[in-house]
Amino acid sequence: MAGVGDRTIRGEPGRSCRGRWVHEFSDTAGLGRNELVLLVAALMGLSSIALDIMLAALPDIGAAMRSGAPNLAQLTVGIFLLGAAISAFLIGPVVDAFGRRGPILAGLVLFVIAALLSPLAPNLETLLALRFLQGLGVGTTRLSQAVLRDRYSGSEMAEAMSLSLMAFLILPVIAPLIGQGILIVAGWQAIFLTMAVLGAAVLGWAWVRLPETLAVDNRRALSFGQIRTGLAIIAADRNAIGYGLAAMFLLGALYGFIATTQPVYGEAFGLGAFFPFAMAATAVVQSGAAFVCSRLIRRIGAAAVGTIALSAYVGLAALLVAAFTLDVLPFALFFVLVTAMMAMFTWADATLGALSMTNLGKVAGTAASAFGAIQALGATVLGSLVGQGYDGTPRSLVWGVLILGMASLCAIIWARGARPPA
Repeated sequence: MAGVGDRTIRGEPGRSCRGRWVHEFSDTAGLGRNELVLLVAALMGLSSIALDIMLAALPDIGAAMRSGAPNLAQLTVGIFLLGAAISAFLIGPVVDAFGRRGPILAGLVLFVIAALLSPLAPNLETLLALRFLQGLGVGTTRLSQAVLRDRYSGSEMAEAMSLSLMAFLILPVIAPLIGQGILIVAGWQAIFLTMAVLGAAVLGWAWVRLPETLAVDNRRALSFGQIRTGLAIIAADRNAIGYGLAAMFLLGALYGFIATTQPVYGEAFGLGAFFPFAMAATAVVQSGAAFVCSRLIRRIGAAAVGTIALSAYVGLAALLVAAFTLDVLPFALFFVLVTAMMAMFTWADATLGALSMTNLGKVAGTAASAFGAIQALGATVLGSLVGQGYDGTPRSLVWGVLILGMASLCAIIWARGARPPA
């Protein structure tokens, strides 16, 4: 692995299959792996920011919009995730035909515009429509996995994903704190303006530095026949399906955690406005876990790390359920177990996505979008079920993470039985 950090990302200058100019990058662009990892982390992080920074503002948004039901403002989270899922599914064949760079930049522009308009929304319905557009825009950033897949494969890709997660996980440390701080000095509208500023910063970085990583020779014609062929390749790959489902179940557990964070931490355990600090502490541990994961992948491989992580995750979730059932779950124990589980989530998340795309280099864009859409849609439904089950206690959360963790572990065990590609 010596010298990997200094590897230069090479662009593919020339014309696309439709005759449009491709953004040119040469070795002189100087974009090494480290900067690419950070850029991918920033692209991935916009989704996290758009969710985490506004959690503390949900009650204020509900009051401002005079929503009848107390939980109606939470739809701003679900509708955002729905938009991201739809975008991720539709954009895959496009990026396999025209490249990664253009669609990612277009999505960032849409995200910024929708964020700028959100403070002007006169009612909840308009705000939900703008949040949906934000989701559509940020959904294209899921293609950052395809960007990494264009340059790396197998454990090398998993290591790059782990390093990007390490940087990405810094954002949940600061996003809830920023959101809480904004509410102290300004209204909820300022949170959306902050999203727009951060989105514009990432847009500028990507515009200047993001290379086109898909070689012209590897592009696929945009047609329904090619889309069907690409999806058929994915559907016939047991390894892809198994690890993709595992990632979906695990992401569902994360969405359930996000949906219940404010009520469980703030209400059930009485932290109130201090719950962002607990989230920040967990995210710090996750960031460290991502760094350790990148080193473990070098030593024992991505598949072993993913299996170990999910096994530990399920074991910790079982302890959490046992403590809750026996009514011996003080906040300190809950926090330690959840934080340890989120560290294992980080290990698994860094490996499952990379492993699901091991055999799919020729349809990486379609695969990334298909997996992104299926995982996001499935995880949104599963996470919403966990969130709607909240009854003033952590019951739905602790049982939800255990059940979904076990489903994820079963999926990778099934995937491990896949035959290697011919």
